[in-house]
Order: sequence, then C-alpha cells, then structure tokens
Amino acid sequence: MSNKKVEELRTELKETCEKHNTRLSGMEYLVNYYIKSLNWTEKEALQYAVDLFKNGTIEQIKFIGNDGKPI
Repeated sequence: MSNKKVEELRTELKETCEKHNTRLSGMEYLVNYYIKSLNWTEKEALQYAVDLFKNGTIEQIKFIGNDGKPI
C-alpha cells in the first residue's frame, strides 16, 4: 500500500468518482462498511475503494442491473 495520507485518499476517491460518474455517497458507504465491519483503518478502506476503480471492479458492478443497463 502506498504512503498516501487519508486526506489525499479522500480527494482521490472524490475525483475518481466524478471521473467515472459514480456516486461518492455510495463509495463512502462502502468505506464505512470496511471500517465498521472489517475493522480496517480509514486509510486502508479508502485505498481499497480507490483500487476498486483501478482494477475495473466498479465498472463491472455498474453493469449489473435488473434491466441489464448500467446503474
């Protein structure tokens, strides 16, 4: 994991959400889940969320909708 600070990761997540037309609120929910349920640090959770964009996972998830259209 990189040595980025929490604030830098928050900014990166926000910018990445905007770039990929993804709701920040949804990603924040996911980050909070990682913190509360998995006992990750905020830094770990934010880095993982950013990495979900980098490895293409978020784009794949967005195509899983009831009607087969992007969500």
